[in-house]
Amino acid sequence: MACFLIVHQHDMKPIQTIFFLILIAASRQANATTDSVAAHANSKQLAEVTVKSNNRQTLESVQMGKLDVPMRMLMKAPAIGGEVDVVKALQLTPGVKGGTEGSIGMYVRGGANDENLILLDGAPLYNAGHLLGFFSVFNNTALKDVQLYKSGFAAQYGGRLSSVMDVRTKEASLSGVKAQAGIGTISSSVCVEAPIVKDKLSLMVAGRRTYIDKVMKNIPYHFHDINLKLYYKADSRNRFYISSYTGRDVLNSQSNNQRETEAGQTIESGMRMGNNTMSARWNHLAKNNKSSGDVTAYYSGFSYDINGRLNSNLISMQSSIKDAGIRADVRTSAVTGHKLTAGAALSGRYFHPNRISSSGPLVERFGNNAGQRIYNYEAAVYVNDEVSLSAKMQLAAGMRVSSMLSAAKTYINPEPRAALRYMLNDNSSVKLSYARMVQYMYMVSGSSLMLPTDMWYPASGKLRPANADQVSAGYYHQIGNTGISLSAEVYYKWMRNLCEYKEGAVVMQSKNYEDELVQGSGRAYGLELFAGKTAGRFTGWAGYTLAYAHRRFDSLNNGNAYYARYDRRHQLSVVAMYDIAKNWSISATTVYATGAPFTGQTSQYLIPKPGFTGFEAMPAYTGRNELRMSAQFRADADLQYKFNISKRIKADAHLSVYNVFNRTQPHTVQRVYDEQTGTYKYQQRGLFGTITALSLNVHL
Repeated sequence: MACFLIVHQHDMKPIQTIFFLILIAASRQANATTDSVAAHANSKQLAEVTVKSNNRQTLESVQMGKLDVPMRMLMKAPAIGGEVDVVKALQLTPGVKGGTEGSIGMYVRGGANDENLILLDGAPLYNAGHLLGFFSVFNNTALKDVQLYKSGFAAQYGGRLSSVMDVRTKEASLSGVKAQAGIGTISSSVCVEAPIVKDKLSLMVAGRRTYIDKVMKNIPYHFHDINLKLYYKADSRNRFYISSYTGRDVLNSQSNNQRETEAGQTIESGMRMGNNTMSARWNHLAKNNKSSGDVTAYYSGFSYDINGRLNSNLISMQSSIKDAGIRADVRTSAVTGHKLTAGAALSGRYFHPNRISSSGPLVERFGNNAGQRIYNYEAAVYVNDEVSLSAKMQLAAGMRVSSMLSAAKTYINPEPRAALRYMLNDNSSVKLSYARMVQYMYMVSGSSLMLPTDMWYPASGKLRPANADQVSAGYYHQIGNTGISLSAEVYYKWMRNLCEYKEGAVVMQSKNYEDELVQGSGRAYGLELFAGKTAGRFTGWAGYTLAYAHRRFDSLNNGNAYYARYDRRHQLSVVAMYDIAKNWSISATTVYATGAPFTGQTSQYLIPKPGFTGFEAMPAYTGRNELRMSAQFRADADLQYKFNISKRIKADAHLSVYNVFNRTQPHTVQRVYDEQTGTYKYQQRGLFGTITALSLNVHL
């Protein structure tokens, strides 16, 4: 079996990054050029789709701001190059914005990408992307379910300001062998589930790998993922789970240019980066069937090593973070009218950022920096109670107390939580929620891409932990038994002690990261509208977001407030899936979004050179993020055909078209001189045009 990719090219400008070369090899790149920032539109965001399946639970639960992702619907959605990605699917829901076109960055309700707590079987992930963030680390063949919380956070969750993404992998069948394989344009994957001891012990093994480096020898890059999950059913009341994940990005490049070889030059570059996680969980159900509990221990680590060589000039940059912890949770409904949960967590973290070594005259300016070895500990206890106040009203109230201990300082923070649900009638409800969240670490980024050099830094004596207060209100309605649900949510969020790089920061050479960061405040508010249908031959949803995200730092933008880099005023996504016949189905996605803000250059002025030997031109800029790129529009489509290879083996083939109208999202902005008018103009360029691909999934 094989995959097929149709590629069209016109007016292509090469991108001088090995990662982009991989993507360009699988796409048609169209350049969007405008004479002003307010000019014509382009597009945004990767295609795929998901929606919550249990509408009744959404209506009646006190929880708000929660999204569930049914994998069965995800697999029908359009995808770039046929590579379905659960994170890109979440970007199509209200309140979740993406970064660069095709990237898996999530900016939830005005928050930054580092403000999302991403859990894989209970272990936190510190880098969720491959290929500069264009693909997530999640192998769809291994996933069981994904839940995203944007507000109304239960007291058990903490450590990030904006969202919690809880990802669970499959437990293998205890009774029979199951297998699934996917063959795509960029990568292929496989998942095998098998019992080791029938009805007692089973194992799930899943793997994924790109093969661009095998097909195109001039692109020496690949990434791979391996998931393992061992499931042991001791008895009807005790279950044990052991999960692990390993993922790597690998680049090994050596110059084979004949002219360089004859000149005696040696040019090499390399990169290795990746995650390792492991978790072990014990689940126990009490004899009264009214109480249960979990004990989870985990380890998570992320590191990168980037190196280069030009003859005798050598440079290496490294960074790493490690996290190990244990958590216990207890749930009980033994008290009539109450659902009580309580728990405690303890973790220890090790940070070792900004390690750099260099030698040779061309790179000696980078110097050598052993970096700081930083240790800290984080602990939390929590309690939460859901109580029925009446037949129509339910209240959830909780308290989380978190703390961080480091050599420099100890912080203790209360994090109150509250939510209220009132049933207007059998098909309608309203909800209110409040949550305070505290974050004890930062990952500051200077780019919309997820660069490997985006490093995690802990709070310290100088850098205080970030915190946020969010209030939300929502209305929810279900139209009879049609499977159609409607919702509207409004929110307001205050954020304090946010981190950004100071003007002129030089991070890698700095021996003290605290000196390169500044802290400020932010606020975000907006409206989210959602309509979904989960039953019948026609399913899908439509979502609209009106959002504002502001930042204010005393030492940035002259102390004036400015729009966050990921501020998008309007975002509309429409996802539709239709079963044409028993074996045929079609799906389509349409996305519109306001353009991203950026800082522009207004003019330039002359200043004398030292010694008055002449003049040099200096740029004058607008306020920070004062201008905007063009709006974005994109439509995608996918045609699916299901068939049987044999009595036991089933398959589905996909023909997907990404960016049907070939309108690319503005990715970069350049100020260029127009010789015809004698003035400067802004020129915008995008990454992708139309990508047509075939992919195949096989199920045993």
